[in-house]
Amino acid sequence: MQTTVLNERRPSSMLLMVLFGMLLFTSAAEARQGGTLGDSDIRLYTFGGTVSLQSHGYSSTRVGNLREPLGGLATANLNFSVLGFSSGLNIRYSTDNSRLRQDMNEVSFNGGWRWVQLAAGDVSPGLNRYSLRGTRIRGAHLELTPGALRLEAAGGRVNRRVTGLDDSESAFGRSALRQSYERWLYAGRLGLGRKNGNHFYLGVVYAWDEDEELPEIEGGRPRPRPEENLLVSPDFQLSFFDRRFQIEAQNAVSVFSRDTRAEALDLSEAGLPSFLEGIFTPRTSTRVNFATQVQSRIDLSPLNLNLGFERIQPGFRSMGLRNVNDDMQNITVQPQLRLLQGRLNLSTNMRFGRDNILNQRTATQRRTDFGLNAQTQITNNFSLSAGYNRLVNRTEISAPAGDDPTFDYPEQSVISQNFSIQPAYAWSEGSQTHAIAMSANYQVLDVQIDNSDRDLGNTFFSANGTYSLSFTSGLNFNTNLMMARGDAPASDFRNWGLNVGVGHSFFDRKLSVNLNGGFAQNRTETEAGGELRVQAQQQLTGNFTMMYRPIRSNTIRLTARTINNQITEGAGRAFQELEVRLSISQRF
Repeated sequence: MQTTVLNERRPSSMLLMVLFGMLLFTSAAEARQGGTLGDSDIRLYTFGGTVSLQSHGYSSTRVGNLREPLGGLATANLNFSVLGFSSGLNIRYSTDNSRLRQDMNEVSFNGGWRWVQLAAGDVSPGLNRYSLRGTRIRGAHLELTPGALRLEAAGGRVNRRVTGLDDSESAFGRSALRQSYERWLYAGRLGLGRKNGNHFYLGVVYAWDEDEELPEIEGGRPRPRPEENLLVSPDFQLSFFDRRFQIEAQNAVSVFSRDTRAEALDLSEAGLPSFLEGIFTPRTSTRVNFATQVQSRIDLSPLNLNLGFERIQPGFRSMGLRNVNDDMQNITVQPQLRLLQGRLNLSTNMRFGRDNILNQRTATQRRTDFGLNAQTQITNNFSLSAGYNRLVNRTEISAPAGDDPTFDYPEQSVISQNFSIQPAYAWSEGSQTHAIAMSANYQVLDVQIDNSDRDLGNTFFSANGTYSLSFTSGLNFNTNLMMARGDAPASDFRNWGLNVGVGHSFFDRKLSVNLNGGFAQNRTETEAGGELRVQAQQQLTGNFTMMYRPIRSNTIRLTARTINNQITEGAGRAFQELEVRLSISQRF
C-alpha cells in the first residue's frame, strides 16, 4: 500500500534567512520615492512594504489536541516601481505544513505598467461569485484593461495530490482527514466597462482532476472520484439617473462530471454544442445546472431600497469555489431610512427563502426572516440601538402518489423572536475619559409540530456591561460583566463571567503593556428519566500583551494567553492551555 511520509514541518532555513535578512535591511529604511521624470507625474522609483517574523509555542492537556507545540510564520509584502512600472513580491511561509492537507505556504510576484497587470505564484483571481472566487491557484493571473476593454486570464494548480497516512505513520496518530487528486484550473474573462461602473463580462472556467489512483486507507472509507467542470459566467451592471438606480447580475452555467471514469456520452445525446468536443467530455455522471443572482439599488435619499433575488439549482457544482450551497432560492427586500441629518437610522431586512425548488423531495423548508433595526445619536455622549428579528422556518411534507403512510411525517415550524437593545454613554473629565456600554438580548423559541401537544419551546436571556477608564498619561482600566440564562422544558443553564484589565503606555507611548484576567462559571441542569443531572465548571483566563515600537515603522509584539478549566460538579474533563507568541514586523 502506498503511503506518504510526513516530513514538511521543518522550515526552509534558506527562505527564513532571506526573510530575516530583508527584515534587517529594512529596519533602518523608510518608504522611499524618487523624483519625477521631467514634467510628467511618473516617478523614477518607489519602494515600500512590510516584512514580519512570528514564532509561537503552545501547550494543552486537551484530549485530541492537534496543534503543533512549536511553530513559526514568516511573511513579506514588497512593492516597488521604476519609471512607472510597478511590481511587488508576496511571501508567506509557515512551519505548520503537512501532507495531510493542502499547502498553506504562499509566494507570489506581481508587476504592472499602465493597463497591464501580471501576478505569478499563489494568486486568487475572482471572476464570478459562482464560477471562480476565493480559490488560491498556484500559477499566474493576467489582467489587460486598455480603455473600456477588459481581458483576464488565469491558470494553475488548485490542489496538490493528498494520499493520506496510516495511523502508524501519522504524526497525529490518525488517518488523513481527506484525500484529494491533483486539481488544475484555467479561466478567462472578456468584457467592456469598469468593475465599479457599467459593464458586461463573459467568463469561462475549466477545471479537472488528474486521474491518478489514490491508495486505500484503513477503515474502509470511500475514496473520492476525479471530477471535471466547465462553467460559463455572464455578468453585467447598469446604472441610470446619475447612479440613483443600479442593477447588476451574476450568472453561471455549470457542466459538471462527478466521476470522469464514468462512461462517455455522445455530444448529440447530451444536448451540448458540438464545439465543446475536445474540451469537455460528457459522461453518464455529467449534469448541467445554473445559478443566478440579481440585485438592484434605488437611491431616493433619504430613503434607500435594496432588492435581491438568488437561485441556485439543485446539483449545481463549481470547482472554482471551495464551498457552494445548492437547491435554494432567496428574495430579499432591504429599505433604509436616514433622518435628522443622520442622527436617526432605520433599516428593515426581509428575506423569503426555500429549498426543494424543483419539488423533487418529499420535504420543503421555507424560511421567512424579518428584522427591524434603529440607531440614534441622542446627544454627543449618548447613543442607543435597538432591534427586533423574527425568523420562521417551516418544514412542509408532500406525500408521494398513493399517500404511502411511510412518508406521513408531521409538518413543523420553528419560530424565533429576538429583542435587543444597546445603550452607550461616554464622557470626559479633565485628563480622564469614561465609557459605559451595555447590551441585552432576549430570545423566544417556539417549536410547533402538527398533531403534537409537546412543549418544545425555550427562552434565552443575556446581558453584558462594559466600563473603561483611560488617562492621558497612558494608564487605562477596563472591566466587563456578563450573564446568560436559558430555560427549556427539560433543562436550563446559568452562565456568568467577569473580566478585568489594566494597561499602561511608557516612553512616549512607544511601549504599551496590557494585562487581562477573567473568571467564568456555568451550570447546566437536565432532567432525564426522572433524574436530575447537573454539570458545572469554572474557567480562569489570562491574557498578556506587550508591544514596543523603537521607531514608527518597527513593531515588536509579545502575547501570552492561558486557560484553566475545572469541573466542579458532574461529568467532564478539566484542561489547561498556554500559548505564547512573539512577532517582529517592519514597515518601510
